Amino acid sequence: MPKPPRRRPLASPHDALFQWTFSQREHAMGLLKAALPQPVVAAVRWSSLRIEKGSFVDRALRSRHSDLVLSARMGAGRIYFHTIVEHQRDVEALMVFRMGLYMMRLWERITRDQPALTELPPIMPVLIHHSHTGWTAATAFQDIIAASGPVRAALLPHIPCFELRVVDVSGGRAGDVVEEALTALGKVVLWCLSVSGDDARLEREIGRVAAALDEVLRAPSGLAALEALLRYLLTTHERLSVRKIGGILEKAVGPLAQEAIVTELDEIERRGRAQGRAQGRAQGRAQGRAQTLLEVLTARFGALPAEVSTRILAADEATLVTWTARVLTAPTPEDVLGDDGPRASPARRPTARKRARRT
Repeated sequence: MPKPPRRRPLASPHDALFQWTFSQREHAMGLLKAALPQPVVAAVRWSSLRIEKGSFVDRALRSRHSDLVLSARMGAGRIYFHTIVEHQRDVEALMVFRMGLYMMRLWERITRDQPALTELPPIMPVLIHHSHTGWTAATAFQDIIAASGPVRAALLPHIPCFELRVVDVSGGRAGDVVEEALTALGKVVLWCLSVSGDDARLEREIGRVAAALDEVLRAPSGLAALEALLRYLLTTHERLSVRKIGGILEKAVGPLAQEAIVTELDEIERRGRAQGRAQGRAQGRAQGRAQTLLEVLTARFGALPAEVSTRILAADEATLVTWTARVLTAPTPEDVLGDDGPRASPARRPTARKRARRT
């Protein structure tokens, strides 16, 4: 029986699921209503909520966290919500500092786009955190400033003052989240983030979101949501098979939702088999090209260095096509494999005297 194709992990599965879910307005609205202080919730005109373009996270840090920026009308202006979702399982001690940098970048863009502003719009910083310990670092910027006693009291008026709103989903927690405000999909997604990588908790605690999961799968968009959830669970629970994860979900939901799960699992396996066949055909073509290239190189240059043979046998089909096109003009086997194509023979390069005559 052929082995199933190996799963290709997403570059950042937490980000992919979070962005897919909360870039949809109804789910973003539910998350913000659940996470924000009630006076803010009451003041925002939620019908005006929109997703803002752009990211403010440093490119080098995007493997650790990513952001989603939203805004809505509040009073005569707008309020911005800068939401960070973490990809790591550690508590970053200076996360409140990084959030401050991102907020400044957002204000900078706002003032650049609206140069007539005389006041800055408020930005609410929201952190979605999941770790083994839960959030243990400072949430207030002033708490990470190294000063104490009378000196600290004197400095505080001159130090930025803001506080993170932390949505801590570690170990099933939800911090200050008002769960009733979340959509069914929002509840399931936050729970999936909280059990990420923990196979035992996935199976043991599925009952916590059984009703919400059943509602998600019975909705008109249920199959799309199920595909996103399964993609995330399969990537973050690599020791569990597709059917095992499907079985865990099936036990938690009603008959209609079970039918949706079975349908989606069949589709995943069908795509997996098709992908496996396509990969097998590509590997077969690559092996054939590699053998042909080795034979041609050996006929032209004689016995090949071991490193040349190793590189050819490990190359993909597109690379082998490029190398094969160089065989007739390259002066050495190494030139065939060179990244910049064959190097010109020194005898063919015009000398300085010849170049001088041409000018």
